[in-house]
Amino acid sequence: MTALEKISDESLAILLMTSDLLYRKTKDKDQKPFTHSEWNKFASLLRNSPYSTPATLYDKNEEHLMRDLLLSRSMANKVCSLMKYAGSMAIEIEKLMGMGIWIATRGDKNFPQRVKQLLKEQSPPFFYGTGDGELLRSSAVGFVGSRDADPSSIEFTKRIVRKVVEEGASIVSGGAKGIDLTSQNEALAYGGRVVSFVHSELEMLLRKKEVRKAIVDGKLTILSAVHPSARFTGFNAMGRNKYIYTHSKGTVVVSSNIKGGTWEGANENLKNSWVPIIVRTSENVPEGNRKLLEMNAYNQLVIPFSNESNQSIVELLKKTPSESNNKGKQIKKEDLDLFYLVWPTIKAHIKQGYSSSELCELFNVLPDQLDLWMQRGNKIKPTYNDSPFEQTTLF
Repeated sequence: MTALEKISDESLAILLMTSDLLYRKTKDKDQKPFTHSEWNKFASLLRNSPYSTPATLYDKNEEHLMRDLLLSRSMANKVCSLMKYAGSMAIEIEKLMGMGIWIATRGDKNFPQRVKQLLKEQSPPFFYGTGDGELLRSSAVGFVGSRDADPSSIEFTKRIVRKVVEEGASIVSGGAKGIDLTSQNEALAYGGRVVSFVHSELEMLLRKKEVRKAIVDGKLTILSAVHPSARFTGFNAMGRNKYIYTHSKGTVVVSSNIKGGTWEGANENLKNSWVPIIVRTSENVPEGNRKLLEMNAYNQLVIPFSNESNQSIVELLKKTPSESNNKGKQIKKEDLDLFYLVWPTIKAHIKQGYSSSELCELFNVLPDQLDLWMQRGNKIKPTYNDSPFEQTTLF
């Protein structure tokens, strides 16, 4: 079976426009793909056009695109130039498949759905991956921390990972030296399952015997948003942090300084209210751990966790309000009022067709008060169901 037979027309079209598989080799400007932001703009335009999906672009010329999508001639030319390399792209995909690497675009089954659900347009157009895609559909707990973690952090990580594995959840890591690899290796040694989002050198990882064995055993799935042979860059390392958080049901911050990837990743997560973070506490934790707890004392997504605690992380996350229940309405000092208690009930009655006057009578409030609550409620962004689902949109 060839790559063209294994990949859908839609996914191949997306790769033609977003992947650097060809351009990386040729440096031919006709094969230079869209940037992430360019693709998001074009995809939005396409979704709202008569074309609907990227697969409709194969038989279109510049005049079609200029007329139907109102593209400039240069942009129409770029799209047409990229689309004509389907055969060459298929050959490159075939080579990757020979190494055990598959590619999943945003609508494919092996694209991590929680990442897409939470990041939306921030999610990459595709991931390179290796391993069993079924691992991506299991509940997981993330682990992040310093590369130069101290013995106390290492021992804490191993102990908590073993408990998470015993309770049937997968581990999410970034595959980097320190806490990431400690959590990954401990989970695999203990018979657990791991999803690892790496920032570079996927091809090189596959040369390691222990990595290949874990993949063959169905215990390890590795994903990368950059080319499998890409070398380390700080930008890519920082970029993959959000995949660790959003793929997890919650992420354990084992050790963080006040600078660096762990610190930036944790704050990015809290800024976007993606998932709860469990922050390790003890007398000797790094300054970043203490700062996270101090800065977010009124944030329900920040959970202190004692270094000596034997509490179940899995059960703790089940009892913690999910990101979808907190999105846009974290309780801070200035927001400690009744709005957050009454708004869900008001919203439910609005959906049932109650009028403003009926709501005032039902809740025994003045119209002005109801209007204020309605104004605040209308500013809250829509939330998304947290249950697993099969994504049907292709891009």
